[in-house]
Amino acid sequence: MHKATFLQGTLRLTIRPDGPILIKAGETGSGDPTLPDMQFVRTKYAVSDGSGSQRAAGAIYLPGPSLKGVIRAHCERICRTLDGEALQQQRQERRRQLDEAEGIRMEYRRIPLADNPLGDGAQYGGLNDTRYNSGRAIEKLRDKISTAAVYRLSSFVSQLFGNTALAGRVRFADAYGNNVVVEERNGVAIDRVYGSVMVGPFNYETVVGGEFPTRIDFKNVTLAQFGLLGLALRDLAEGRIALGFGKSRGLGRVTASFDSLEIHYPTCILEDGALRLVGRDIRLPAGHFGGVGAFGGDAWRAYDFPSDDVAPLPEGWRFQADEVMGVQLRAEGADQVKAFWRACMPAWKREIGL
Repeated sequence: MHKATFLQGTLRLTIRPDGPILIKAGETGSGDPTLPDMQFVRTKYAVSDGSGSQRAAGAIYLPGPSLKGVIRAHCERICRTLDGEALQQQRQERRRQLDEAEGIRMEYRRIPLADNPLGDGAQYGGLNDTRYNSGRAIEKLRDKISTAAVYRLSSFVSQLFGNTALAGRVRFADAYGNNVVVEERNGVAIDRVYGSVMVGPFNYETVVGGEFPTRIDFKNVTLAQFGLLGLALRDLAEGRIALGFGKSRGLGRVTASFDSLEIHYPTCILEDGALRLVGRDIRLPAGHFGGVGAFGGDAWRAYDFPSDDVAPLPEGWRFQADEVMGVQLRAEGADQVKAFWRACMPAWKREIGL
């Protein structure tokens, strides 16, 4: 589904430490006695932060892959909590005709909402299967199935974040720190049997203040996927998700605020207040926005996108025609961004059978 672009956009947010946090650098333990045993990750060279500013070498930052991993893991927890036998059978039945048309064997048709991206299992064994990796299963079928089936046979979380057979639809940028306050702390490792000091004392570097603005880019996402992403980001914003090293020691607590959200429909025009896809007879109801499922039509039906992938525009949101081509939606501030997540919740609830 990367062959066409129906919608794309950017969410900008700012992450703030709510206590000490530490994302450890890989080269920690350089042997220099003036440096902490565990250092915060820093840039090696001067880099652009994506906003037009340059960051000098040695700047503290939160790596984009670390943020993506934390958000993905939380999405997996949400999905595993909500998944069930009845829901999996319902989703399997919805895809039945498409799977039969491609001759996909029964043992590969049942897909959970979330799999294990590091697992080695290629056949799903039920709700207690913690090894199943939909990417591994697809790699076994790769030469026999279409790219639409690759997407369709990936778990719901892998459709959004990707797996070894499918590119993800969201990209997390590095978050470079502003006004960062660094503090050095000391610790020891306690022997669980004798209660004495097993390792240490050692010292480690933490960030206790400042802020880390960053961005999340997305492309061709369904409203249900927006809804799941919004649930995970809400929990990050409210301090329910910890980052980095030492979570059991009380490290890693953060909060976040949403700065803006932009959605761009590059191949749509505005027609009496409604989105219409150029070159095809696809027109959304007036005052509604859509996910990728609303624009695919019959040409993309094999991806099993939801055909009712539309929702009313949140209050205060308005379409704007792009100066060159396309239509934009833009929200400023946390209230408008949260209103967007709320507008996507009905689609997410339909996906999980509510």
